[in-house]
Amino acid sequence: MLKGIGIAAILGVAAIGIYYFGPQIIPQKMSDPLQQALDQIQTGLTYDKFVNMTNSQRDALVQKMPQQTIALIMDDAKKFTTTVSESMQDMISKVSPTSHSIVFSKQGEFVGIGHEAKGKAEIISIGNTSFLRFENFEVTNGPDLHVYMTINGDATTGIDLGKLKGSIGDQNYELKRVDTNTYDTVVIYSQPFHVYFAKAMLS
Repeated sequence: MLKGIGIAAILGVAAIGIYYFGPQIIPQKMSDPLQQALDQIQTGLTYDKFVNMTNSQRDALVQKMPQQTIALIMDDAKKFTTTVSESMQDMISKVSPTSHSIVFSKQGEFVGIGHEAKGKAEIISIGNTSFLRFENFEVTNGPDLHVYMTINGDATTGIDLGKLKGSIGDQNYELKRVDTNTYDTVVIYSQPFHVYFAKAMLS
């Protein structure tokens, strides 16, 4: 009987100690400001889900998204770089297994538009196929960046070549039905927020 009372007393003291001192001893999980902001827009929404939505789904969310949340998304994307390394030979082998002359027609240097960017963009033709190639390329990462061939840098009337393969590194994009005499500027563009990150004028 006494033994049972003693155990109960010990347990009682331990419970009181946890109640009063537990919050100081056990680290509290810090809330992620971005995740908290996204939850307020749509329950269970994450950065990855947002980036991989269709354009129409995202546009509906962006219309009701506070500027502070947009800033949090932009800042979060900057923290993570994505690296790619595609050689020119990778490009050549996909076009033709036989040898073809390689023609370098135009090139330009990337400059940032409100963000950091550097590297070279060049148009390369192999037989009847043309490619856009980036070399020594680097740009501030952003949400769902795409590569556009544009007229004077206007992405709204440009041709989308697809998602940027990496924020750092050499990469190739096939140019299908793109008149490079007309479309003279490469643009790196965030589709969800219609923000320009970089451009390279080709000449």
